[in-house]
Amino acid sequence: MRKGISLVAGVLMSAALALSSLRPAPLKPVETYERKCSSCHGKEGAMLEKGFERKYASASELREIVESMPGAIGMRSEELDVMVAYMRAVSRSEPFLVWTERSANAIEGEVSPSNATVRATAKRQNLKVARPTPTRWRIELPKGVKIEDIELTAQRGAGRATLRLKDSPYSHTK
Repeated sequence: MRKGISLVAGVLMSAALALSSLRPAPLKPVETYERKCSSCHGKEGAMLEKGFERKYASASELREIVESMPGAIGMRSEELDVMVAYMRAVSRSEPFLVWTERSANAIEGEVSPSNATVRATAKRQNLKVARPTPTRWRIELPKGVKIEDIELTAQRGAGRATLRLKDSPYSHTK
């Protein structure tokens, strides 16, 4: 009996640790793109061919192309992952969402394109989303709201992206 209780306690503790290990993305991809890439590729990818990701036979080829760009020099692997996801969204002309910062009572992130609307919910409760700049969003966390319960949606026209923070800190992971 003790062994069974210890096993259950261990599993519950592991699950709690996994949930508390949710972390923001290691990079602000929209800001990084605008600072390092937009001079060649246009604001929010305006000068990139729509659907360019289809030119590459695999996700690894798209990653190699992004990695070869001058703006990606020196990026760590996990930072490249975020940039590839952003480029995937740009290629598809879909909104992109990323969670980039966490404080004791708020979370912040980026959205692209800048004119996309952003909504957030947690367990069917609507959360107030502030937009300090056109590409930034911020949510003050109400009492009892856990980060893993937050789901964000960005929409522009028919394009839509959903981000569940329990799954990833950014959309377009695949």
